[in-house]
Amino acid sequence: MTNDASSNSNSSRLLNTTTCLPIAYGSIAFYLGKNNISNPTATHRWTLYVRSPDPSYDLSQSISKVIFQLHPSFPQPTRELTQPPFEVTEMGWGEFEASIRIVWKDEAEERPVLLTHGIKLYPNNAPATSVDPSTYMNTTVPVVSERYDEVVFTNPKVVFHKLLLDGGGAPHHHQQQQQQKKKKKKLTYPLSHESSVIEHFRSYGDETDVKAMLAAKEFLQKELRSVKDRLIKVDVELEEVKGMLSATMAASTTTTTATTGTIDGVGIEEDGVTSSSSSSAPTVVTTVVASSAGKVGTSSSSKSSKKKKTVAGGGSGEPASKKAKSS
Repeated sequence: MTNDASSNSNSSRLLNTTTCLPIAYGSIAFYLGKNNISNPTATHRWTLYVRSPDPSYDLSQSISKVIFQLHPSFPQPTRELTQPPFEVTEMGWGEFEASIRIVWKDEAEERPVLLTHGIKLYPNNAPATSVDPSTYMNTTVPVVSERYDEVVFTNPKVVFHKLLLDGGGAPHHHQQQQQQKKKKKKLTYPLSHESSVIEHFRSYGDETDVKAMLAAKEFLQKELRSVKDRLIKVDVELEEVKGMLSATMAASTTTTTATTGTIDGVGIEEDGVTSSSSSSAPTVVTTVVASSAGKVGTSSSSKSSKKKKTVAGGGSGEPASKKAKSS
C-alpha cells in the first residue's frame, strides 16, 4: 500500500488515508437466582467491557487506557484500566447507563472516544409488572447487550498507523480498498477474566455481513416490486377514471344539442319586447309619434303586435290628447 506523507518521520501524518478500527462493547449479565447468599441485595452479576471483534487482535497496541464510569452508588464508580482485558465486573440489582472513555496512545495525538452503554439485566420479553425474576429467568442463560462499531481515523500519524497494524489484524482502508495480510498473533492475555462471559461473546465476520447484506437486498427488491405493482394499479385506475369522465362529457354534449334543436315557437321576453322563433310573417304596427314641433307622423314597425302606450314627444310622459288641448 502506498500513502503520501508530509515527511518521512514518524511524527508526520498519512495524507489521503482513512483507517477504521473495529471495536465491540457492551455488557453480559447473569441472574444470581433466589438463593443468592454472597450478596442478598444483588440480583445479577454483570460485566461491562470493550474488546476487539477479532479474538486475535490486540487492542492494547493502540489503546492507552479505558475509563469506565459506573453509577454513583457503586464504590469507586470511576474505574481506570491500563491493561487488557478492558472490563469491569460487579453485582447489583438495577439497570443504569454507564460511560466508557477510550484513550489512545500518546503517539496517536487523537482525541479520546466517549461511548455510552446501558447495563441491561432483564430480557426484552420480561413482564411489565413486577414479578419474581425466577419465573422467567435462569442462572445459565445471560442477558447479552453488545454493539459493534468502528472508530475512524482520518490522516493518522505514521507511528500510530503502525501501531494499529501491529494489533494483529489489518484495519479497513476505505480509500485504498486494500488490507494488510498479517499472521494471526496469539494474545498474551485472556479475552475476559470471566470464563462464562467469553462463551457468550458475539462473533463478527464476513459471513455474517454477507448474510445481512443479502437479506437487505432481498427486502429492498420485495419493496420495489410492491411499489411497482401499486403504481401500475394506480395507472389503470387513472385510465378508467379518464374514460368515465370522457364518456360523461360526451353524453352531456349530446343531450344539450338535442334539447336546442327541439325548441321552436317559444317566445323569449327581453326588456318588454317579445321575440318569436316562428316562421310566420311579422305583423305591421303603426305607431303614433308626436314630435317636439307638434306635428304628427307615422312609422311602420315589424315588431310584435303587442299594444304599447303612445308617448308624446318632449319626454313629459303625458298623454298626447292633453298636450294638444293645452296648445
